Amino acid sequence: MESTHKFGVSSVSSQSGQGTVEYAIIIVLIALAVIAALIGMGATMGNSLGLVAGKMATPTSTMAIIADFNARMLAYYNAHGSWPRTWSPYNFTDIGLNPSDWSQPINGLYFSPHGNEVAIANVAGDNIQVYVKDLNGNTLHLYDTWAIWCPVNASSCYYHTVAPGNEVNISTIYTTGG
Repeated sequence: MESTHKFGVSSVSSQSGQGTVEYAIIIVLIALAVIAALIGMGATMGNSLGLVAGKMATPTSTMAIIADFNARMLAYYNAHGSWPRTWSPYNFTDIGLNPSDWSQPINGLYFSPHGNEVAIANVAGDNIQVYVKDLNGNTLHLYDTWAIWCPVNASSCYYHTVAPGNEVNISTIYTTGG
């Protein structure tokens, strides 16, 4: 069964259905290519934005910093099967941080990832004093060069040494001086 179109081309009517299917397949392939390109660009843009955000916005609350370090250390552990190194500068670079970004105190506190723990300390020779409350509400003074240790897999942070009885309420940490 042949038909003649207005341009003088003859075709079999079954071919017009086949042409529609071919057009649909082409449209689907183009849509898939566009979706794949958008996904690829989205991941690249997301990674780029993440790097920019990481450079621009360092978390400022103690809890946010500890949570960020913990997440980075756990990701490192999951990827490598071991905890990040404990010595500088690798304690920062292993988890994707620039050590110079952490060389100055944040709210009077120095933060340092250390394997599977985050250390919060003050330094000798400055006029900043650090205080935190234990779980009984007693105020503890963090002596110069001492640290509060926050293990990745623990629900508490610890004053000076990770040991029972040294747990502190990290949300109560504060500084004076400076």
